[in-house]
Amino acid sequence: MISTITLLGQASDPINGFDTFRYVDIESREPFDENSFYSKIPVMYWDRSNNNPFMKIPNGHFVVIFGRLESHPVLGLYVLAEQIRHFSSNLKMHQRKE
Repeated sequence: MISTITLLGQASDPINGFDTFRYVDIESREPFDENSFYSKIPVMYWDRSNNNPFMKIPNGHFVVIFGRLESHPVLGLYVLAEQIRHFSSNLKMHQRKE
C-alpha cells in the first residue's frame, strides 16, 4: 500500500473541533473544460501540538508537504505532515472565488 505522499496547495482553515488539524486546499482542473475545483485535505503536523509551525502559516499561502497517510476515527484519511515548505506571501496562489 502506498502511504508516502506529497501535497502542493494552499494552507486553509483549521478544522473545527480538531485543534491539531487544518485543511490544505488542492486545486484540480477538469480535463476538457478546464474549470477548477478544490479538494480539502485534512493535515496534521507530526508533533501533534496545536502550537506548531504548520498551524502558524497564514491562510492562502502556498505549502509543499511531505508526509504519509494515516487514519482518524472521525475524519477518515488524513496526511501526517513530516516536512513542510512554506513560501512567502508574494508567491501564494491566486485567491479563489467562492
